[in-house]
Amino acid sequence: MPCYIERTRDGGTMFLCGNLGPHCAAEKCAASSGYLCDYQVGDGKTCDLPLCSSHAYQVAPNVHYCPGHLILWNEFRDSGGVEKELVNVVPFPQK
Repeated sequence: MPCYIERTRDGGTMFLCGNLGPHCAAEKCAASSGYLCDYQVGDGKTCDLPLCSSHAYQVAPNVHYCPGHLILWNEFRDSGGVEKELVNVVPFPQK
């Protein structure tokens, strides 16, 4: 039976045992995962790395990235990539 280590808000630790799904894939984290990395990796697929709430970084509503892909996203955003891509967006026509 798998066991998980969950951090409490006051800095404590609790252990949960049972089949709660995959562990968080972030380095040295043994918490249960409640998120998957949504970073696009090509061919319409996403990273899908299982993440706990501490390691799932929200970059947009209902869009979370793992720590490694957050670094790539921040570099893209900080280099002006978002603005370069958004300039080509055409609004959807309203009927």
